[in-house]
Amino acid sequence: MNIYDLIANFWRMDEQKNFSGNETRLYFFMIHLANRSFWQEWIEFADKRMVANANISLQVLKSARERLQEAELLDFVPGGGFRVKTKYRILTPKSNLKLSPAPFNNKDKDSNINPNGKKKGFVHTGSDFD
Repeated sequence: MNIYDLIANFWRMDEQKNFSGNETRLYFFMIHLANRSFWQEWIEFADKRMVANANISLQVLKSARERLQEAELLDFVPGGGFRVKTKYRILTPKSNLKLSPAPFNNKDKDSNINPNGKKKGFVHTGSDFD
């Protein structure tokens, strides 16, 4: 699993799903935990600690991890009862994802027209400061 592929995949999915700040924070905190635990397949972490570390409420945690699971970025098995931690797994990106087009202006570099439709160059206004 390559951390750069995970990050690139997350941002591609974010363009489609428009994740909230809490969902983004949770995902990147999970990447941090996975890296800290040497990329074990499953990571166990208590909900109370997750709420405290991510600085979100329990309800927000539950909805954020469900949304990340629906986007196939994260899998989890909820803990239940006393001292039973939730298990998390970061899912590997699917290889069939298509890159979205770059949001850059692909203006022809040889074009000599500015965005206002006028030719670029010196404009004489008659001022002494031209």
